[in-house]
Amino acid sequence: MGHTEWAMWANEQGVITSFVLALGGTLGVAGMFKKYEFGAYSIALGVLVFLIEYPRGKRKQGKKTQERSYQRCLTRLVSGLGIVGRNYYIRFVFYLLSCIPCCFFLPTILGGFSLFFTSIIYLCAALSGEKWQPCLDSKADRTPGINPSHHPTVPPPRNPRSQSLDNLGVSSSSVNRV
Repeated sequence: MGHTEWAMWANEQGVITSFVLALGGTLGVAGMFKKYEFGAYSIALGVLVFLIEYPRGKRKQGKKTQERSYQRCLTRLVSGLGIVGRNYYIRFVFYLLSCIPCCFFLPTILGGFSLFFTSIIYLCAALSGEKWQPCLDSKADRTPGINPSHHPTVPPPRNPRSQSLDNLGVSSSSVNRV
């Protein structure tokens, strides 16, 4: 069985958590509850978590990592944070401490627990020795002239042993009658 890459799982959990935090905070603020400040905190925290978690890091095993759409500018932001953006121990502590206020307000409690689980997954990633690295493709890695959005111009090769209706002796008129 292969090695689990905890950071990839934590990254996906973090992106989902940011939406849950923002949604719970919006419900808390729009619902005119007494402690709506916790809702505003949750919205701001959801945006911050999204900015940190949206760029995917490079996979550890050397496999190609598929970038998310429009992740390049946020990758530069996380890279610019230095050790704060790359170290998973720091993310663990930050997420663990920032999820506490979300647990005191009912609309944001689901986002708080989700952020708690994200921090635990980042602890597992840090203990297994993983760290965040940008997955920006260098210009040497890109293949010039190949655009994946173009359709192929040549049909795929056919197996010479494939049997068609003509090889079986069945006429197309007898197939249409059935």
